[in-house]
Amino acid sequence: MKAFLDDDFILQSQAAKTLYHKYAENQPIFDFHNHLSPQEIFENKPLGNLANAWLDHDHYKWRAMRAAGVDENLITGHIRKDGSVKSDEERGGAAAVASADYERYLAFVRTLQLCPGNPLYHWSHLELARYFGITEAVTEANAREVWDKCNALLAKPDYAPRGLLQKLGVRELCTTDDPLDSLEWHKKIAGDWKDCKVRPSFRPDLALNAESPAFPEYISRLQQMDGTQFKSLADMIEALGRRMDFFKQNGSVVSDHSLENDFYLPTNYDDVNYIFEKAWIGKKLRPDELAKYKGWVLIELGKLYAQKGFVMQIHIGALRDNNAAMFNLAGKNIGEDSLNDFNFAQQLSAVLNAIYSAEPAARTILYNLNPKDNEALATMAANFRNCQFGPAWWFNDHKDGIEEQIRVYSRTAPLGSYVGMLTDSRSFLSYPRHEYFRRILCNFVGGLVENGEFPWHEEALGKLVQNICYQNAVDFFLK
Repeated sequence: MKAFLDDDFILQSQAAKTLYHKYAENQPIFDFHNHLSPQEIFENKPLGNLANAWLDHDHYKWRAMRAAGVDENLITGHIRKDGSVKSDEERGGAAAVASADYERYLAFVRTLQLCPGNPLYHWSHLELARYFGITEAVTEANAREVWDKCNALLAKPDYAPRGLLQKLGVRELCTTDDPLDSLEWHKKIAGDWKDCKVRPSFRPDLALNAESPAFPEYISRLQQMDGTQFKSLADMIEALGRRMDFFKQNGSVVSDHSLENDFYLPTNYDDVNYIFEKAWIGKKLRPDELAKYKGWVLIELGKLYAQKGFVMQIHIGALRDNNAAMFNLAGKNIGEDSLNDFNFAQQLSAVLNAIYSAEPAARTILYNLNPKDNEALATMAANFRNCQFGPAWWFNDHKDGIEEQIRVYSRTAPLGSYVGMLTDSRSFLSYPRHEYFRRILCNFVGGLVENGEFPWHEEALGKLVQNICYQNAVDFFLK
């Protein structure tokens, strides 16, 4: 029986151990997609206690706690619907907050005991080990001891957000930002912190989601910010292009799109311009109109991204906010999302074909949430130069999912070209997920060697692993 979380955690062969410890373990991190707050990075305030650091923004943990029957007040009772944390006064004063925070921390510890096979168990213990030096499993019996030790460290200046990023070797990270964002905090970070490059990402969901009740107001705000009068859809696209220029001036190298239903039907400019005008005045669109609008806008934005040097990220397949009662109680991003199930291969092919036909130097990275789409997306990516099948995303971000994603990638494209891992997280303690991925990667490659399926050329395989862990992402996103 192996010890839990020892130095060779997940590594099952000597080749895997050599690749990880000698080549992968100390590689820096380029985290090309996450949801960290640039304001929190700039202000660099202590995160508070372990409940704050572990639970305040982590919907993965909230989801597990809810499934374990934990009272909602111990999960999101401290969070406003906009995602911000309530003040001590709102929660009954400092003493009440301290007591409640320990109770929600303890509720999560109890939840962890119910989670063999769940990535949260591995992630949480890697976080304890790598940030706090705690290598024993946390249980109710030692929960107070772990709480006290972690809180004492979290009170130190080097455990504020910037220090936590530096501890794990994060060189660059890309936050997720609306095109109308002023990028105030990114500018301030760039002015006073050189140890980690914090880049904005251009995510125009609200400009694409013409079915949203917020769409008319959003387009009017974009028009006002641009200082022009939109007479057509083309004017709106040009305004978004100018916002891309602003983002690029502030370090952005990547865009992001979330596609959650049909997103392409053939159309022409006159038809889609009419659809845009209809949506802008608040009229409801038919599903076919929405698909035409989204496809046309995606293609036009994809062309602009290529021209301006952005990588286009496309995330496909989330079914969001399924529980209306919970949405009304606590808002979005609280752990009430799941896999969508729709067929999109032909739509994606049409969008990518239009983009790459116009802009052969385009760069895209594709993510699927439903694992049934692994092979479809991997083979689609391989049709286009500089198009990547992205890392295991969200509900696939666990040991089995990462292993399967690597297997699919390796049999449909050169594994040595893979751009590696990201956190997709709102938590500053999430960076051991890169270690988790690296161990799984080295175990996969080492397993091929162990089974006689690939020759043992240590230096070449070591370089391949190093590139996947860091350098390939740098080359792909920054070239």
